[in-house]
Amino acid sequence: MIKNKGFIIYIVVVLISILFVFVGYKITSPDIPQDDVDNFYKAKVIAIGEVDTEEFTFDDISYMENKRINFEAKISSGPHKGETVHAVQEVNSMYAIQPNEIEEGDKILVSYMPADGIYEEEWIFVEYNRTDTVMWLTLIFLFLIIVLGGCKGFSTVLSLIFTILIIFLVFIPSILKGYNIYLSTSIITIYIIFMSLTIINGVNKKTLCAIVGNIGGVAIAALIAIMLNNILNLTGFIDEDYVYLTYMELDNPINLVAIIWSGIVIGSLGAIMDVAMSISSAMNELAENMEKKTFSRMLQSGMTIGRDAIGTMTNTLILAYVGSSLATVLLLIVYNKNLLYLFSMEMIVVEVLQAVIGSMGILFAVPVTALFSAYIFTKETEK
Repeated sequence: MIKNKGFIIYIVVVLISILFVFVGYKITSPDIPQDDVDNFYKAKVIAIGEVDTEEFTFDDISYMENKRINFEAKISSGPHKGETVHAVQEVNSMYAIQPNEIEEGDKILVSYMPADGIYEEEWIFVEYNRTDTVMWLTLIFLFLIIVLGGCKGFSTVLSLIFTILIIFLVFIPSILKGYNIYLSTSIITIYIIFMSLTIINGVNKKTLCAIVGNIGGVAIAALIAIMLNNILNLTGFIDEDYVYLTYMELDNPINLVAIIWSGIVIGSLGAIMDVAMSISSAMNELAENMEKKTFSRMLQSGMTIGRDAIGTMTNTLILAYVGSSLATVLLLIVYNKNLLYLFSMEMIVVEVLQAVIGSMGILFAVPVTALFSAYIFTKETEK
């Protein structure tokens, strides 16, 4: 009976999650005219033709080179699937970032440029097609989770899929639609916590303790982030990506400081969830095997487990942020020798905030989870 009840709850949570994604997308999806959508098509290079080279000077000093590589490609997607077209790749040394020159057999993306009265119609190289490789790698990753994790692995994959769909189909569109970022982030974060932990672990005391600890840690991290955003006088203009956001033609301009806050909260969510679940799971095992359960003993055990988790998860979070922005940090250190100025730059400050506040969320999640777990698992015993 208990197993059947658990399975029914599992199905209900899955159905609610599907409904949440569907309704959320309908409500938040921005209205993008079809004419504004670029048409890119998969293709494969079957032959390389002539390479036209043009050399010219820039300010009478630097020599620039512009290559126009002609090639034949077979379209493998869209309405032109199966057609062989003549296309070109522009390689201009004026630009700092250049794609590798195409070779026969390369899988690429091309776009069709219709004639406009001045230029003739043309197929042009857009980018290398990396989607297929990434997709296969992702499928292998998900397959390994299911194989090694069994039923729990399947539930993990399902919760991961829902998390990705919620982020990309509900949360991000809600920002572009002009909804309050603080409110959207809070709703999305709480739902991901409930959905993920319930699907992976079912509805039980262990899951309840993890949810409470997770929400407590994230909430404290969110409050600290809000206070520090004001204290540090952040503007939100961290790099060119944030500047471009201000140029978007939206009904409500995006609050860049809120974007920073949201990034800190969502970025810390996974690590806090891991710590909260680890503590509640371990304390659940202790509660089942401990002969004399008392609140103080359970709390002490929970804090001991939490201390072990703090070190590794804090390192994980900080190293993840440093690794993701390593190129930026290297450039800033090379071109800014003054450490006082360097660590006052908003770009560096935000990176530090993300790592430190996320780690503080982990720190506070430990006592919240331990306290609530100790109460829940000794509640019946003390009665």
